[in-house]
Parts: sequence; C-alpha cells; structure tokens
Amino acid sequence: MCNKITYLMATAAVWLATACTQRDKCVENPLIEASNTMTLDISKVELSDTATVLYTDAYFRPHYWIKISSESYLLADGKKYALTGTQGIEADSLFWMPETGEASFQLTFEPLPGNTKSFDFIESDCEDCFKLFGIDLTGKKEFDKPADIPSKVIQATENAPVSIPDPILKVGETVVHMHLSGYRKELAQEANLYLNTLMNGQQPYTAAINPETGEATFKFWQYGSAQALISVGMGTGHIWLAPGEETDVYMDMRRSGQMILKRRTEKKQLPPFEMTPACYATGTYAGLLSPSLYSDKYYSMNLYSGDFADYKMTASEYTQHVINLYQALSDSIAHSSLPTAGKEMAMLNLKQEAVEAMAQGDFFREHNYRKVNNQWDRSQRMDIKIDPLTAENRIKLCKLFPIADPKLLIGRDVMSYVSAIANPTVAWPKEANLEGTFAADLKLVLPLIQKATDASLTEADLRTLDDVKNPFYREALQKMQENAQATLKAVEGKAIIEKTPEITTEKLFDAIIAPYKGKVILVDFWNTWCAPCRMALKANEPLKDGELKSENLVWIYIANETSPLVRYKEMIPGIKGKHYRLNDEQWAYICDQFKIDGIPSYVLVDKSGQYQLRNDFRDHDLMKNTLKKMIE
Repeated sequence: MCNKITYLMATAAVWLATACTQRDKCVENPLIEASNTMTLDISKVELSDTATVLYTDAYFRPHYWIKISSESYLLADGKKYALTGTQGIEADSLFWMPETGEASFQLTFEPLPGNTKSFDFIESDCEDCFKLFGIDLTGKKEFDKPADIPSKVIQATENAPVSIPDPILKVGETVVHMHLSGYRKELAQEANLYLNTLMNGQQPYTAAINPETGEATFKFWQYGSAQALISVGMGTGHIWLAPGEETDVYMDMRRSGQMILKRRTEKKQLPPFEMTPACYATGTYAGLLSPSLYSDKYYSMNLYSGDFADYKMTASEYTQHVINLYQALSDSIAHSSLPTAGKEMAMLNLKQEAVEAMAQGDFFREHNYRKVNNQWDRSQRMDIKIDPLTAENRIKLCKLFPIADPKLLIGRDVMSYVSAIANPTVAWPKEANLEGTFAADLKLVLPLIQKATDASLTEADLRTLDDVKNPFYREALQKMQENAQATLKAVEGKAIIEKTPEITTEKLFDAIIAPYKGKVILVDFWNTWCAPCRMALKANEPLKDGELKSENLVWIYIANETSPLVRYKEMIPGIKGKHYRLNDEQWAYICDQFKIDGIPSYVLVDKSGQYQLRNDFRDHDLMKNTLKKMIE
C-alpha cells in the first residue's frame, strides 16, 4: 500500500495534491476560471469522504466588512453541496477586515464526489453574492487559449504591427459585435464600452448581453480613430476602433481568474505571470492588442499623482524637470526589450504626457501644494504664488519633438493631449510650427463641440470654420448636431425638467423640497459625466419598484449645466423622480451650503423637514437600509 501511494504521489503531480488515503486529496492554489469578485480567493481545497474544506483568503478595504451567507453551497455536475461549518468567520455575521486588508478563514461543505474535476462556489443565489466558477481540482497551472475564439482572430490580435498605424480622420457609424468566451449569466447581464474620443471626451455605451449566446452589440457614430475600454463584470480590456468599421470583439471571461492568479504570483514573488489578452478583435487596429507591445513597466510621468512636481519650483525649474523626466523615460523606452512598434506606442504616450505637462504646468504644481497641505477646497487661497509658465518655457519642450505629430492622435492619452494642444489659454509658440496642422484646426473646432452636441450650432458658427484645413472636422460637427437633434426628437415629452423656483439662492433648496413636506426626501446631486453617479443611479433604480417602493419617499435629482443638455434629456426619462438643472450660481451656493465635496452627494430630508448631508450613503446598502426603516 505504501509503495502504491508513493508511486501515485510521484506520477500525479498534476493534482498539486498530497494524498492521505486513496480517497483524500489536497489541492493547493487551484486555478479559478472566473469570478464576480476579487475579494475572495481559494488557497487550498481539502477533499475527503466526510467534507470538502475551502481555505479561503479575503482581500478588502481595512475596517470594512464582508459577509458569508449560511446558504452558501458548492455546485458540481449540477448537484449542490451545502455549507456545514466555518472556522475564522461566522456565517451571516459581519466580518470586519483588519488593518492589513487581508484575512483567512475556512468554509466546510458536504463532501464532493472523489472524481470531481471542478466545482463552483456560490455564496447563496442573491445577485450580488460572491461567486467563484470553475475551481479546478485536476492541477492545471495555467489557462489554455479559449477554444471558442476563432484562431484567425487570435492570430490577428497577437501579431503586432511593424509600426503604429496612422489615425483615420473620418466620420462613420461603428458596429462592435461582442462575443463573451466562457460566459455565465451570473458574471454579468450587460456590457459597457467607454469610447475615448478624439473630439468629444469619453462616451459611455451599454448593451444587454443575450443570456443564451453570450453576445452583445454596440452601434454608435464615431469621429476619428478611438481607443475604448470594455467592461463586462470583473473583466476589462481595451480595443482600438476605426470609424465606420464593423468589428468582432471576443472577450475572455476568464480574465477575472487570470487576475486572481496574477495576484497570487506577485504576492509570492514568483516569476512574472504573462497575462493573455483580455480581448481579441478583428479590424484595422487588431494588432494593437498584442501583449508584446506593452511592458510590465509603466513608462509614465504620473502627472496626477500629486507628487509629479514640487510646488516650490520656478517656471524654469519646472520646465527642466519635465524635460529631464521625458529624456529619462525616453531613454528607458529605447533600451527596453519592447519591439519597434511597442517602443513607438510607449513614446507616443510619453509625448502626449509631456505636452499636457507643459500646458498644465501651473495646475500640476498647485496640485502638489494641495496634496502636501491637504487643502482641497479650491476656494481657499494658497499661501504661495505659483510662478507661471511662459511661451519661452514651452519653446524648450517644442525642441524635443514635433508636438503636432499626427500619430499623437492615436496614443493612450489622446483626450488629455487634444485638450492640451488646443488649450485656449495657452498660445503655443510659433516655433512649434502649429500653423496648418491638425492642432490649429482643433483650436477652432473644440469650442464648437459642446454647441453641436447640444443641437445649438448655427450657420455663423460653421462660418468660423472657413480656415479649418481638414474637412473632417466640419463634417464631424454637423453629424454631431444631426444626431443631437434626433435624440431630442426621440425624448420629446419624456424628459421632464422641473422649473427651478424663481427665488434667491439662499432659499432655493427649501423651495425645491417644500412641495413634498411630510415625506422622506432623498436629494441626489449628480451630473451626466460622473461615472460613479451613473453607477449609483443604476443601482438605485430597481429599488423604486422593489424594496423602497413607497408614496412616502420622494427622489429629487439635482444636476447643473455642465451636464450637456441633450445627454441630460436622454438620461432622465430612465431615472424616476423629480429633476432640476441648476445654473452655476445656484449649484455653487447649494454645494457650499452643504459643504459638498464631490458627486454623487446626498442630502436626506426627514418627514419633519429636517435635512443633513449624508455622503455615507455612497455605501449603497447603508442608503437602502436607512431609507427602508424611515418609510416603514
């Protein structure tokens, strides 16, 4: 018997297991196919005739709680195996994370059959509960290439181009067909695409996932080449899109499992884990997804860290600091192991940052001051005066590289770069040779984009574009206006904006809530461009016809004029409640009245009319439970 066991242990290394008897097995660090969370990991599975024990690691914010339901179970081959005990955590109770943000505990379940190859951990059937899928018991150490993604698509994605292709300055309706490899409906019900556009900022799009096929389709108008972030459940990835092109994108839903594995390897200081692409794609820019183009090292100035530049620097010192950092990073890229196209992409990103660093030099030094002194209220004056950058300072940067290279319109930070190059407060010096370039065109075009997206562009506005060299920009503005007009027509009669009381700003808030006296009122401060606001709105909406359905609860939404009017009108029909859109003065006064530090922010009004700022309601569960008690 002993010799037989020894033989089996030697030949069954793929188990990653230590055999105790013929029926007992221990699997260390099992591969996890996919997960709806990064909070939990399984470091070991012990299997025996009497129990299955999961040695569980938790990662979460210090002093925040997690909870494991007593209704948790394992799912294997269609059969459920119930939770029978815990150690280190109590089921159905709040478990508060320690200062380290890491904790470990054990979960014991009914025994899985000895021939089980993989199983799922389901922390009850609630939508938001922890779920880990495809926990492997065969000893696999790495992920295979997805079998359901066409080989020609994988090949197109992994074959990096010899050089970065040029941007395409055209207007077209883009179609993205998304195919989710290894999709499970528990991982996500919708896909999100955030398009980082050349002209009109980041545009968010959402598409429902067909639960039968695991597919979703996006269709939108695109103005020039663009990079997009795709987010589906815990999986994220980026793609590059050509305007007017129909593209198939395949996302590997095992990305969450790959991220868990990467965390393990980094924590244990094992050799670097080479992650496969999150997305595979067809189309003009498929090769830009090749992992070979990107390094584990991030060649970035980290402009928004707060530590990028010392606020005590003079303009000359700051300029030299930017130049020195650019040259150092440029040298690192040149000596890296990246292929030619990878170095070119890294340099494009670096150049974009350098242009932004010089266009926003005064801001970045002020940002450092506010971080050092913890003074984030920008209405408060600083104790020192920032030495402003001049054209002479910017000339020095312009000598390093052509700051209006057309390929800079395809780098990672294109939105920030375009804002910097067309900044109306910065007169880039003639030495930059901007005359006759796209940069000169953008200076004329960007101020009109907001009017086009608000459907308020006039013929007089278009006449100001007579000096624009590339007809693409005029065509883009006209198409934006046409689309905005179509949107307005579609929401006519559905987008109801309440009339703001004609009263002094000091009495405005009281006037807004006055019609609903005697009810509980939740006032939500938000704007269309605020991603956390949109996430919170989405989470709250189902409650209005569910747990918080009540005539004694009123939802009031306050935005301001930074929310583009057409986009605002497009969104509010899907947000049940009373909607107010304030001007700058009204918004500023109410924000100061409640000391609002950002959005989303919430003011809670009780039935007696007393109100207070409740930014702890950014915790969705706390908001729901508090309101539920108030309306019972």
